[in-house]
Order: sequence, then structure tokens, then C-alpha cells
Amino acid sequence: MVYNDLENMLNEYNWDNGFEIPKEILADPRCDLALALEIFYLSDGYAYLEDLEKTTDLKEWNSFITALYDDISNNKFPKTGKSFKIPLSKVQKYKLQKKGISKIFLIDL
Repeated sequence: MVYNDLENMLNEYNWDNGFEIPKEILADPRCDLALALEIFYLSDGYAYLEDLEKTTDLKEWNSFITALYDDISNNKFPKTGKSFKIPLSKVQKYKLQKKGISKIFLIDL
């Protein structure tokens, strides 16, 4: 599988089908920071960043998003030449920055 295949899998993925495909993409050695951030935000990462302490009844989502947040924070995914525009407004970014959220989640690649 090449990087474009990973992107295509993500673009064609139906999020109502659970997290197996995103987990496969994230586990692939070709998965980079841009793709990991895209998966993070597509899986409602903004809601997670807004309230890191909040508990939720969505245990599978919480487990997935927490693990992904930790992996991104710990630089598991390499930066490559691929770009990703963080899908947040300036106000959203500012509020998250004031909360101490890492810049890795707030700055476009």
C-alpha cells in the first residue's frame, strides 16, 4: 500500500463503521503527521481538545481519540512534505492555545 492508498481509504471511509480502518491507517508505517492530524480532526478531535477532562459514554471513541492524541503529542508520526490545514477558526485556535493545548494541534503543516 502506498501513501495515496491510505488517503483514499480515509476519504472513502464511513465513520459510522467504527474505528478499525482508521486504526489500520494509523498503524501503517507510511502514516505521517498530516494524515494522523486529519484522522484526529475527522474523528471530532476538536471536542476532545475542548474538554480533555470530560468523561463520555462513548467509550470506544474516547479510547481511540485519547490514544491518537497521545501518539501525536509524543511525536509518533513523522513530519513529511505532506500538508494539512487545521480545520479551526482563529478564535477556536486562540481558545485552545489559552488552555495550553500543544501547538502541534493548532498549526498548519
